[in-house]
Amino acid sequence: MMRISCVACLFAGALAGFGATRALPIGDPERGYDLFQNRKCIACHSIAGEGGKTAPDLARQVDRAFNPYVLAGLMWNHAPSMWAALERARMPKPELSAQDAADLFVYLFSAGALESPPDDGRGREVYQAKKCGACHNSGSALLANSTPARGRLAVQDRAELAQRSWNRSGEMRAALEKASIAYPQLTAIEFADLAAFLRTVAGPPQPGRVAPTPEPSKSGGSLYAQKGCARCHRGALNQEGRPTRFNVNEFAAAMWNHPFRTRRDGTRLGSDEMRSLVNYLVSIQFTKESGNPDRGEKVFAGKGCSRCHDSPSSGAPPRSSMAGRMTSYDVVAALWRHGPEMVRRIRQSNTSWPHFRDAEMADVAAYLHRLEFKRRRTLKSP
Repeated sequence: MMRISCVACLFAGALAGFGATRALPIGDPERGYDLFQNRKCIACHSIAGEGGKTAPDLARQVDRAFNPYVLAGLMWNHAPSMWAALERARMPKPELSAQDAADLFVYLFSAGALESPPDDGRGREVYQAKKCGACHNSGSALLANSTPARGRLAVQDRAELAQRSWNRSGEMRAALEKASIAYPQLTAIEFADLAAFLRTVAGPPQPGRVAPTPEPSKSGGSLYAQKGCARCHRGALNQEGRPTRFNVNEFAAAMWNHPFRTRRDGTRLGSDEMRSLVNYLVSIQFTKESGNPDRGEKVFAGKGCSRCHDSPSSGAPPRSSMAGRMTSYDVVAALWRHGPEMVRRIRQSNTSWPHFRDAEMADVAAYLHRLEFKRRRTLKSP
């Protein structure tokens, strides 16, 4: 038994040298949006042109390679200028928890410019090319219960468009087959453009019309199980932790493209439910984070981190206090909690603020996280 335990420890130690994977909290883009607004990030930063102009547009920082460690590195590298800007504006320094960082990250990923911004002019062309007007133009007899293009066909966002097509896909398909029109398949860009066009076609409010009562919100995770999504999305179709990142437009377009092949009775979705479900699908792509702890140890030494974190007189938390609980989100939380004091101490020591590039932040977090594993592994049996 002792020999097996030793072999297991050696094997585990070898794996730890190549990489370490840590679980991440699941973020919520709607909470991230509220955080971006309420913590006054929007006072300096903009998203796709909307917001402050004194700091970079964060949507332009997002691409397919955007990961939690990229967000942590960007925040870290710009921290001194952020603290200075807050001080000049006499704004209080907001604090962020690891969960806050997860919510903010998923919101930024969802809002990121992974493709060209939606365009209502292109959306009109999609409406015409896909022959939507065969049913939805005024006076069409193809589908007796179809909604006209003006007024009620207008949607608030992509989730509402996906929800409507999901719920009425059976009727849509039957009517289109009757007219020998192929069920329209939409790319992510076409879907976003069509939603942008349909936002512009709302007529004036109807007098005396009462807005529907919102449905009670449900978590995306519970909907994913309750609506039967998990029954099909297993194995290669599992949505969790996918290596290829998909954004809101792509998930919403997928909900448009395949409902009549997968919908069962009882799988109707409310607009809030569709929004929660799509948000959940975006979020669960980021459930784990990997980093190389051996590289992280070298980065930690090379950036001079040990000058403070190995010195009790510095007041900085020791490495041992971070063992077993570090991800990029935890780095963000620590930065916002201790950042100004860190900047002050580094300036006093006449050293420069360390910058991180590529995956260095993920590697450092993996190294700090692994310290607890190393401590347990080296304990001697009595």
